[in-house]
Amino acid sequence: MTTAAPAPRDPGARRKAATTTLRYVALPFRLLVLLPAMLVGRTLLRRRAVDAAPSVVVWNEADRLWEPANTEIELSVIMPFYNPGDALAPTVRRAHEALTEAGVGFEIIAVSDGSTDGSEHTLDGMPAEVQVVVLPANRGKGGALHAGFARARGSWLGFVDSDGDIDPAHLVEYVRVARRGGYDIVFANKKHTDSQSAASPFRKLVSFGFSSIVGTLFSLGVNDTQTGCKLVRRDVMADLLPRMHETRFAFDLELFVTAVTAGYRDLRAQPVRLEARMSGSTVSSSSIVRTLKDALSVLARRHYTDTYTTTPEGAPVARPTADLSLAA
Repeated sequence: MTTAAPAPRDPGARRKAATTTLRYVALPFRLLVLLPAMLVGRTLLRRRAVDAAPSVVVWNEADRLWEPANTEIELSVIMPFYNPGDALAPTVRRAHEALTEAGVGFEIIAVSDGSTDGSEHTLDGMPAEVQVVVLPANRGKGGALHAGFARARGSWLGFVDSDGDIDPAHLVEYVRVARRGGYDIVFANKKHTDSQSAASPFRKLVSFGFSSIVGTLFSLGVNDTQTGCKLVRRDVMADLLPRMHETRFAFDLELFVTAVTAGYRDLRAQPVRLEARMSGSTVSSSSIVRTLKDALSVLARRHYTDTYTTTPEGAPVARPTADLSLAA
């Protein structure tokens, strides 16, 4: 009697089993890293006076975000900048041209983060869809984004770096994806199989190191939190922004941590092409150390406080708005 050969195992099942095994094998290492990281983060929070009110409360500065979206504006694009020189105007102009050609109703909010090079004046004479906000002092990228989001009127809120390393035309495709799926967040992921990067080896090394740390400490299901191009559904941002504290490069990480902790899971990664930067690099040893400290503060805030699960007293509540899952 002939015995039938066993059916081959499903490759997907094998990958899932391997991932599960790897997770269990890595668990002791993760705990070994996580526990001291949480303790350090808790110490950092205490030094930063965790219970103190934020120095700038965005809903006292502007509160358009908590009103219904302007029906003529599908996308608000926040473009923070700090001393970008000649790179700013071409990047803003490129964003305007790409969105206009695609027929997207939009506004661009370019936020000067206390720039001292006069770069905001390079935007003089821009079309009416471009508005410029000048902050009197440097707050950090996250602080500039807070200020821009609080002024936004669109159904979707996006941001893109203003130094030219990411083509703002990516926003057109991201809006199309957002329309079809109604996702909570659509984000650029340089680890996507279709992504390309012309970043320097040093920036790639820094990125790999930070994403490895984030993966070990946070388990967000997101392997690239930091690439500077994202779209967030308006009601999601209105819910999350009052809970967020980080005002520098850890803003992106805190956005995902706040979203996942608050129960938002519909996060869509998209490919991106990173070009060589048109302006100087903002990555330095001091900024790397500061971002790591901020990341540990986010970790401790997540585990030792209710910051990311409750809306602070006095914060506005978003008014009901129309369905944002627009037809493609």
